[in-house]
Amino acid sequence: MITREVIDTLYKKYSKAPASPDYLDIPLLFDYVAEHHNITIDMDGPVDALVINSVEPGSPFHRIPLRRIHAIVPFEEWVAIVLHSSIIFLSRKGPKVSIHIKPAQLSILDRARMALEGNLGKK
Repeated sequence: MITREVIDTLYKKYSKAPASPDYLDIPLLFDYVAEHHNITIDMDGPVDALVINSVEPGSPFHRIPLRRIHAIVPFEEWVAIVLHSSIIFLSRKGPKVSIHIKPAQLSILDRARMALEGNLGKK
């Protein structure tokens, strides 16, 4: 089961992309989920990209530049494609796709600004 703690661990463990897409375990995708998601690697475009055809073509998760992928991690029922601010979970049993988008974190300046705006609004 993929829990919030597992998701947080994935973001922490794979916080940076590898030096080269050659270090990604791309064969995992073809071993476990390619048949359900019609996955291809496009080497003909301006950048090499992973194409997930079970995701709508208009979605930003349909075509992902390989250099943006931090890791490919298998789970019992899913394979996770870890990006900087999101994780794409592909089902190993069917065409189901689940996407987690990392919540934006406020900077100290943003928090201070919000606190001041909140106080100013009370006067």
